[in-house]
Amino acid sequence: MKRKVIQLAGKTFVVSLPSPWVKQWGICKGEEVELLENGPQIQISTSKARDMKKCAVDFTNANERVIRWVLSSLHKKGYDEIEIATTGIEQEKVIDELLKDLFIGFAIIHKTPNSCIVRCLSKEFEDQFDIILRRAFLVTLSLAEQTAEISRTGKYDQLPELSSLEKNNNQLTNFCQRILNKRGNPDPTKTTFLYVITWNLEKIADEYKYLGRCIAAHKNIGKQTLALLSQTNKLLREYYELFYSFDLERLTRLAMNYKQLHQEIESLMTKEDPLPLSYLSHIVLKIADFSPSTVAIQEHK
Repeated sequence: MKRKVIQLAGKTFVVSLPSPWVKQWGICKGEEVELLENGPQIQISTSKARDMKKCAVDFTNANERVIRWVLSSLHKKGYDEIEIATTGIEQEKVIDELLKDLFIGFAIIHKTPNSCIVRCLSKEFEDQFDIILRRAFLVTLSLAEQTAEISRTGKYDQLPELSSLEKNNNQLTNFCQRILNKRGNPDPTKTTFLYVITWNLEKIADEYKYLGRCIAAHKNIGKQTLALLSQTNKLLREYYELFYSFDLERLTRLAMNYKQLHQEIESLMTKEDPLPLSYLSHIVLKIADFSPSTVAIQEHK
């Protein structure tokens, strides 16, 4: 989009703001906006929150899986109020569970026998994103390391208890994606890459959940598989450290470690624990998928 520069009073140069952007963010005459100079670029931003985003959805013929998909998507897209048509108690239970386990700051504000309205009662600020993303990493690391420790000690009945950590990961990563969709990152060029990272982090937690369920069901894990699980967890922690302290040499070592570890997992699949090893393979590949987006968000000078 291009704008012509207008000169006023011989000294002041003025550029008009795009009307759709002004309407979207409720900019009024006399209000202040932030200007950030970056070489030949000037970034204009506002600290104002976007007007409440509302929608309605009909779940009268939807099953549990569809309800979860739709509400999760609407939450991530940044909707603040959702009016929901329902048919009974079972659907209401699913909605209550989502509000408890997934939607930070949401609550039911109105309810009838066949409908309810859920609304966000808290404000999201972009300065919370970094804190929440780090917490999501730490929760996922805890899930990974506790899965290995419980498996090592043979206390397989404790593995299902780790599902609370996976739910916590869902809650945190969903919130990160919601912030990115509502306001983006202060540096717009990083928004898409950070979204990919948070999405991938949620998928890694899913794989650990499936791995834990598999080990608990069989009440057994081979020694070599357990060793590879520990190596996979080490790879995840190394990536976490790389994300917060980027270094190209460390990235090179991590890439070599990932390739070797994945080969070891694949070579063992025909000999021991093929199903748990398939989950480990997925986790290793997803850890490697972090790398391109992590490189993209670095400041290259």
